[in-house]
Amino acid sequence: MSYRFDSRLGQHLYRLLPEVYRTRDKQNDSSDDSGNHSLARYLDAHGALLDLMHATIEQQLKDTLPGSSQEWLLPYFAQLVAANIVSPDTDGKQAEVSNAISWRQRKGTLRCAEEIAEAVGRMEVELHEGWKRIVMTSRIGMPLIPYEAVDDSYDLDMTLPYEAARHPSLPTATIDLRRPSRAVEAPVSNPAAKTANFAGIRQSWRQANPQGVPCFPGSYEDLSRRTVDIRTVKNRDISYHHKRLLMFAPPPTGFWGVTPVTMTWAQRLDSIHEHLIEEVIESGVTVIRNRTERSIKITDDVTLDAKPYRIEGICFQGTLHMPAGGELELYDVEAAKVSIDSTSLDEPVLLADNCLFAVLSSAGLVELDSTTILDNAYITSVWARDTLFMTMTGTDITGSMEYCRIPADAPLDSDRNRMVIKSHHPSAENEGEYDPVTDAPSFMPGQTALSARAVLSPGAPESVYAGASDRKEIGYFHRGRVRRPVRITETVHLSQPHNGGYTLVDVIFDNDVTVSGGPLILRRAAAPALSIATALNDSGEIMPSLDAIDCLFSTINVLNGLARLEYCTVMEAANCKHLQASDCIFAGSISGVTKQNMGSNVDAFMNCLRYSSIPAELLEGIEARPSGDPVKRMVTALRLIDSDDQLVLGTNTLAPPAFSEFRFCNGGVSVVPEKAGYGEWGYGVLGPLTPRAVRFGAEDGGEMGAYHHRHYALKEQAMLTKIGEFLPVGIEPVLIEDERLLHVPPEQM
Repeated sequence: MSYRFDSRLGQHLYRLLPEVYRTRDKQNDSSDDSGNHSLARYLDAHGALLDLMHATIEQQLKDTLPGSSQEWLLPYFAQLVAANIVSPDTDGKQAEVSNAISWRQRKGTLRCAEEIAEAVGRMEVELHEGWKRIVMTSRIGMPLIPYEAVDDSYDLDMTLPYEAARHPSLPTATIDLRRPSRAVEAPVSNPAAKTANFAGIRQSWRQANPQGVPCFPGSYEDLSRRTVDIRTVKNRDISYHHKRLLMFAPPPTGFWGVTPVTMTWAQRLDSIHEHLIEEVIESGVTVIRNRTERSIKITDDVTLDAKPYRIEGICFQGTLHMPAGGELELYDVEAAKVSIDSTSLDEPVLLADNCLFAVLSSAGLVELDSTTILDNAYITSVWARDTLFMTMTGTDITGSMEYCRIPADAPLDSDRNRMVIKSHHPSAENEGEYDPVTDAPSFMPGQTALSARAVLSPGAPESVYAGASDRKEIGYFHRGRVRRPVRITETVHLSQPHNGGYTLVDVIFDNDVTVSGGPLILRRAAAPALSIATALNDSGEIMPSLDAIDCLFSTINVLNGLARLEYCTVMEAANCKHLQASDCIFAGSISGVTKQNMGSNVDAFMNCLRYSSIPAELLEGIEARPSGDPVKRMVTALRLIDSDDQLVLGTNTLAPPAFSEFRFCNGGVSVVPEKAGYGEWGYGVLGPLTPRAVRFGAEDGGEMGAYHHRHYALKEQAMLTKIGEFLPVGIEPVLIEDERLLHVPPEQM
């Protein structure tokens, strides 16, 4: 077998050597060390140092440009170009500094305003100039731009009034009741085409029949003209005025923002799906790439041609088969089964990076990185790093396995020159060797979806959830689940270890969750109902039964322990024995909180509410209640009233949050806007009517609640502030939430 290098430059140096030295280094029948890859190991050791030096120089070069520099350097770049940084996140700050000069050169133009809005607000924006949306008196002889220059999809006979009325640049005030007006798909070559991002799908579109009846009044698809509205803009209402710039942006969808796209393998070639999957030839390799931010699921079995392929970001619910003679590279791919017929052991026939398979079958060499094989791996030779194997089938499997979870009964070659194992656990018996990680991982119980099955449960051993080369999780989620949370579809009961174990990050529970044993630790998670039976431990250590940050719940029940919440939203009811909450929103009720027992053997702690939104009903008439009243006792335990029965809100607020409302459709019929339910777009997202005390009431000036880490309110405010600096004097930007920007325009009317 070939030696697997840890260093990039060490491998490069080795390849520069004459073939005679490399061949001699690979031979295993010599009596000295020449057949033990000693030369490769020597260059690999030098390569490790060279890699560090190269990374230092590379970072120094990156720090010379604001678009690639570290965040702490951006204020210094901003001083050089006189840029006012207002963005709350790194990407927005880099865009502000990088584009400061170009934006200033194009100040006052519509294109500049759109770039600023999308770069700073990190959202898709469609702009309408106010003067184009108000009625203007037509003049006889007013010249018209040729319709071909405006929209080449038209073929009009201007001598016929019926067709002349369709001219796309006519400033008509009365709508044409004969035709519908809406956005439709358009080729990029069309002069009227615009490109927008519709909930993760980037698509070019045009406005069909601008003078027609708006199919969606009040949206970006409505170009009808109105009379001037001289009222002051309030609550982001559409206000038609020549001194206003209407900015249509999709409302934040929260945890449920991406809808998977399902198709067969042959349907990827249909014109209706051409904007979803890109298929190109790069350096002789057929590249099939997911062009969207959504998950694309292929429902049927797929057999590829016997040639090199590279597939990125696609989920195969069936079998992915590569016949003999072909090579396959997979990046960010999920598959029920991957089968490779090629038998080459010199070069990898399969390269998988950040992938998830239920079954892997290959007669040749496979190279795996940050991959999980849930059921079985039928392999002959493997190079693996940060990979999790549940079961391995074969005979004397050769290769290299570094920082992997390996089954205890794996049929590996016993010769350590033919099967190299590396982990964080040096062998106590054989110097220079490592003990493999064989601890059995535990996954979320009762799941059927492939990605949900791969999520570790809190009871997983530390050697698995912190056993990768960088001390992170082994397997498919080695690089985390940021921007791709996993939905746990079945009801879950968790039996926790005493210390909480593996922290659940970026998971969404579709059903109720019950917890027993030790505490539960959550980060960026959502659950409809969470019930925890864990009590305060008796070891003298304060261990909260629930430790949650950036989480969203409908209800929580922590009847015997302490709930410690930070940047969380509880939509309905929070029933806790003890409660510590910071920067949270309690939209329903709080109950059950009692004063801690200072005489117990548990370290003293205090119930606390700070920088949080408290339901006003909780404190209504609290001064007049008797001292034995359970509500008054709870409010006293939370320290919201003093010894004189006077309210002590401190940094908290009684201002009620107003959550986003969506038009949910039933059978294609649009209904009146209503608040989202659990699992729907916009659940728990603060709407535009939310008081500033909640939208900007967190300790750091951001919004309270579960979406604090997404900076929804700060991004909107930063966008309006920044774009106001680059608009002509007197023009007022108006932000309008438009849920139509979450739906891709159809291929045709």
